Amino acid sequence: MIHRSPEDAIASEYFAQANGTAAILLLSLGFTSLQFIHPEPFARFTIIMSVMWLFSIGGPYRNILRFYLPKSAPLTRYISIIWHLKVFIISLGFILAVALGLKLDDIYSLLGYQ
Repeated sequence: MIHRSPEDAIASEYFAQANGTAAILLLSLGFTSLQFIHPEPFARFTIIMSVMWLFSIGGPYRNILRFYLPKSAPLTRYISIIWHLKVFIISLGFILAVALGLKLDDIYSLLGYQ
């Protein structure tokens, strides 16, 4: 892929890492935790480990974030970053819901099953 700058290449790599490996890991571990009687501790541990992992590989990406989001960045820049991380954010929201008490029966009722 051709990038406009080295910063774009690094940001693209991070977005791919967060939306790919991290998001699938969060989703799969979230669904796995729902198999337990009490999924909350497992989901919390998963969140902690995933955040630690993303921060451990995120050194160059934090510098790029400063490039993408300077102090006077417009709101559209923030929305763009959120849009690039949409799969990761959905996955994180799911595992957070499990960590806060979402159970399998709740998912079935949300989907219209009795």
